[in-house]
Amino acid sequence: MANKLAVIKTGEQIITKVEEMLLDDKVVGYFFIKPCVVKTSEPIVNKESGGASFDIKLAPWIPLGKGTRFPVPLDWIVTFIDPVDELASMYMNDVLKETEETQEKTIVIPEEDS
Repeated sequence: MANKLAVIKTGEQIITKVEEMLLDDKVVGYFFIKPCVVKTSEPIVNKESGGASFDIKLAPWIPLGKGTRFPVPLDWIVTFIDPVDELASMYMNDVLKETEETQEKTIVIPEEDS
């Protein structure tokens, strides 16, 4: 599954990479990979345009948890939706980019003259 915005029973909105948790070919839950809670400020209304804007902050969902993959039972998921482009970009660039750079980094060791 792709990056999704999950709403769970507590009302928290969590942006995460999602994998299905299967038992005998039946989905029993999901694994959240590198999940972050989405926190927003109060909307600031622009009187001229009538539009609203707000600040978005991402915080680790379980900051003291070991690892980056967390199981979530199916009955705790309210819904999954696609995040708005700005949020998806923020998550990919600020949270997932570190992992991709680490995985793709190539180290070249120069040969020593004998």
